[in-house]
Amino acid sequence: MVSRDVRRFAARAAICALAAGAGLYAQQRPGDAAAAAAEKWLASEQTSREDLDATVKALLADPAAGIAWLAAELKPALAAPTAPRSKGVQSLCTHTILDFCRRQRETNLTFDGQYAALLPLQPYAGDLMFSLLLDTPDWFPHNHRVQLIRPLRDLQPKAPPASRLDAAIRLAEDDAIEPENLRRAVAALLWQWGTKRHAQAIVDKLVVASGEGDPEDRVQSTLELADYLCLLREYKQSANAHRAAQALAKGALVRLKPLAWYAAACVHALLGDVDRGLVALDTCADLLASPDLDSSLRLPRAMFDTDPELALLRRDARFATILQKAFAVSAERSGR
Repeated sequence: MVSRDVRRFAARAAICALAAGAGLYAQQRPGDAAAAAAEKWLASEQTSREDLDATVKALLADPAAGIAWLAAELKPALAAPTAPRSKGVQSLCTHTILDFCRRQRETNLTFDGQYAALLPLQPYAGDLMFSLLLDTPDWFPHNHRVQLIRPLRDLQPKAPPASRLDAAIRLAEDDAIEPENLRRAVAALLWQWGTKRHAQAIVDKLVVASGEGDPEDRVQSTLELADYLCLLREYKQSANAHRAAQALAKGALVRLKPLAWYAAACVHALLGDVDRGLVALDTCADLLASPDLDSSLRLPRAMFDTDPELALLRRDARFATILQKAFAVSAERSGR
């Protein structure tokens, strides 16, 4: 028989072991691990790009924790910008912001608030975006500037100081040099800031185009109008344009692509119109269910599962049936 003292010692040892395990776990939490990785890089010579990339990866393993740590370090770093540690913190911030944006683009989703996780790094994050957009350094590809507009819409919801606003206006108006996709994106940003003439001119041009050409061209122009109105967050007008495109396509026997129906479902969902949203998504599912659909037109299941714009539709019982229809064929193929 084991004595009471031995049992008591064993119990105490077990409790200590559990406590030690809990402490070890706490030390290995993503935020702590990221901080440790960042501190290690800051203590180094800060010359290895491979180590920098690994540190950024550690910080973004848990974006909320990693960005919170950076935000706490950034304020003293900006107060003494020439100190070696301060330079390292700013470098980490820059690369973390850019890598976070890259990861968001790779999801193939676009939605309001997508880059709000970077708000704790304001105004540094917004200043970086404006710098890359308006005074682009050599290391940043000019054709990537359009990728800065979505983050700026979340980081700078209201109009910036006059100097930046005027520079953005010049960018939107420079049709001799700047590409159309960038000018359209900047026009949408200006619309958000209350300067609407540039985006309105684009809308007017698309309205004219939607009434010209053969039926297929008119359908395409109307869909383009719907997408741009959605970009402007004019969801009611965008929904009307989607319905016009669908009616025109039906009358002209033009088959809309799955993405067109998916986009319509998102707009209806943003308006709170569940029934119309599900009808559009069901039509999208019918197309995706076809084994003959070109692979380039297929949509990933993850879009249906995670797109915040479809959140309202996912709460409806009919959504599961639509999802099953859309991806039953691919599931069967995976099983085989």
